[in-house]
Order: sequence, then C-alpha cells, then structure tokens
Amino acid sequence: MRAGSQRNPIEIQRKVQVGVDSLNAPKMVWQTWREPFAEITVLRGREHFDPQTKQRYSEEVWQFCVRYIEVEGVDATMRVLHNGMEFDIKAIRPDGQKQIDCILECTVQDAVLGPAPLSIAIKQAIPQGNVGVAYGGFSLTAAGGSGTGYTFAISSGTLPAGLALNASTGAISGTPTAAETSAVVFKVTDSAGAVAPLPSIDLTMTA
Repeated sequence: MRAGSQRNPIEIQRKVQVGVDSLNAPKMVWQTWREPFAEITVLRGREHFDPQTKQRYSEEVWQFCVRYIEVEGVDATMRVLHNGMEFDIKAIRPDGQKQIDCILECTVQDAVLGPAPLSIAIKQAIPQGNVGVAYGGFSLTAAGGSGTGYTFAISSGTLPAGLALNASTGAISGTPTAAETSAVVFKVTDSAGAVAPLPSIDLTMTA
C-alpha cells in the first residue's frame, strides 16, 4: 500500500438469477461476489443533462485500487458498494506487467444533482426578411426547468406584420407584409410555471 493512502472496504456484487416470474422472464437479484479492500481516489468529471427528466447527472469517477487477485474475473455487469453508495463499473485497468494491482473505474449510480435552471436561446442566425417573400425563419430553444414541456410566447413587443410564433415549437415563420423593424422579447414557460426571458431583439423586414 502506498504511503498516505487509506484502505477501505468495498463490496462487489453480481446479478444472479433466482427463478422466473409469471411471464417466464428471469428474476435477477444482486448477490455479493467478493469483499476486498481498496485504496480510493475520486476524480471530478463533467456533468451531463438528461432531456427526459430535466436533470443533471454527476460523472464523478471513483477509482478503487485493489489487488489483482482480489478482483480477477470482475466485469462491467457487476457493481461496487462502498459506504452505502452504489457504483457502476465503467472500466477495469489491470497492471499488464506484474498483475499485482488494478484500478476499477466507477461512477456513482443515479447521482442526481438536481434540475438545471430553465433557459431560452436562439442557436442560429436571425435572417433579415423581405416583404412578400416567405421568411427564412428561426426557432427558439429551451432547456432545463422542472416541468415536462415548454410554451413559447412574446413577453413584450410584437412580431413584424405577417410573422407568427408557434407556441409549441418556438418556430417563427410567415411572409412579411410591411417594411419595418420590430423589437420583441420572447419568453418560455415550463409546465411547472417557471419563466425564462430572452433579451430584446430587433427583427427587420425590408421592402
């Protein structure tokens, strides 16, 4: 063991079939496979966003340094238990020369940090329009929030005559009918009632 490191107990579990259910599908349970000790290192990774649940998930990488003989035969279908936490095994890095130590790289299961804040954005160039010609259009996009759907609307100002906003998709389209420049503020509301606005933008239609 390296100087200054700590040896901590971990438990490695694997799925074992214990019969079948009423539909003849296998019934699986987690069963202890081995209880070695490990040196533990935590590496902070990036976070990622789940668009379905509107939540950000931690990608902390935990490294469990163990003796090769303690975990020979472990694979990514198993999981690690440590200090009441459950970890998915993402990578196994054995010592290819002496096969004395190896690293189990794991991530915490369901490490939810909470929902990302509601935001609204325009992620494309805003075209200039011409009277009597179908507008090239652009779309509003939303992310985060604690609800399950978004509604787009105009917070202040108006769209140039002939253009319309799709409240569900955030798309602005139509055919301009007058030469003008309009200042407009868009907003998005999620199904939980949270609101996020965009700064005012100018939309110019020319003759």
